[in-house]
Amino acid sequence: MSLEIACDPTFETLLQAHVAALTGSLLDGAARGPDGAGFVWSQAIPDPTLNFAYGIRTPAQFSWAGAASLGRGRPPAFLARDEAEHDRLRALFTPAATFPASWMVARPPPAPARAGDPAALTLSPRVDAAFEEVFAHSFDDEAVRKHLRRTYLPALRRAKPGPGLALVHLTLDDAAGPAACATLALRDGAAGLYNVSTRLDRQKRGLGAALVHAALREARARGAAFVFLQCPAGGPVEALYARAGFRTLYRPSLLCTSLTA
Repeated sequence: MSLEIACDPTFETLLQAHVAALTGSLLDGAARGPDGAGFVWSQAIPDPTLNFAYGIRTPAQFSWAGAASLGRGRPPAFLARDEAEHDRLRALFTPAATFPASWMVARPPPAPARAGDPAALTLSPRVDAAFEEVFAHSFDDEAVRKHLRRTYLPALRRAKPGPGLALVHLTLDDAAGPAACATLALRDGAAGLYNVSTRLDRQKRGLGAALVHAALREARARGAAFVFLQCPAGGPVEALYARAGFRTLYRPSLLCTSLTA
């Protein structure tokens, strides 16, 4: 994919790029169902954001997705790409919970010389101790921290990227040590931005924003035409990414059949 491509990626392009970026790390597999339906799953992480069906529009697809989910020990969850798909799913079942999301894209600016990046930025193809320290201490809820340590970090440690996929883990230090982290997943001219975190005791200092800008420059330097990410719709997180140059292209929602994973 050329850096000069100007048109916005389609929802399907972003969905497939997202699945490719996480398969082999947080995702363990993807199955194809009838008439373009699909299901992705994680063996180690029960969260519905990593165990969901998509492209579900008919009762037959709905039945297939339910069997695919329950067969892997997960309550069915369904990704609705837009309001029309959301309404079709609600006609098939009553969700126990719905989570609106923003799928955002940025065109990375021309990469400056390496000296333009934060002096304390380090890059690694694998998760290292500094990355783990930040990632595991970015929430004030001990239950969330325990969940990250028990499920997400082991999956990231044993990540084996698929063909053509490169993972780059970024960690930004301040005077007190590792302070912010993120992951770029690069494939075919697209870069997914994941795991953006700032240590709880270093938040609200602009470190997360600095790391996002550094990630955009790194993506450009590695040939990415665009960078995509997903975040909860509305609120300060989406606003932070908007200030960094991301635009919301799609507002899908995740419809869950259960309140627990």
